[in-house]
Amino acid sequence: MSMRLISVLAVILALLALAAWLTRPGIAEFDAMMKTEVERWIARTDVDAGSDAIATVALVGCKLKPSACFDLLRQTFDIKEENRTLYTRFSVKGLGRETTCTGAFTRIWCAEPVVAN
Repeated sequence: MSMRLISVLAVILALLALAAWLTRPGIAEFDAMMKTEVERWIARTDVDAGSDAIATVALVGCKLKPSACFDLLRQTFDIKEENRTLYTRFSVKGLGRETTCTGAFTRIWCAEPVVAN
């Protein structure tokens, strides 16, 4: 390889690292992603799908006020944010579920869904 090619590759890698560092999401972006996921779950879940009366009443309440439902659900989750140099790692526990999510380049993806499918 020529020195010029190595220099160009080094500059490209440095720019990619800078872009990753500048665009790694934080807890606010995680909350926005989680809120979207909760609202989708509320919209696609049938009221009759509740396993008992309490679950059905809770789902009806969530359908009436999705943002209030998200606020209540968010309080039940323990979310730990770990800022790495080029990405962010989120450890999520709550409602009998546990998963790890990773955020980089403004995107967040999780090993398991945060909210039940």
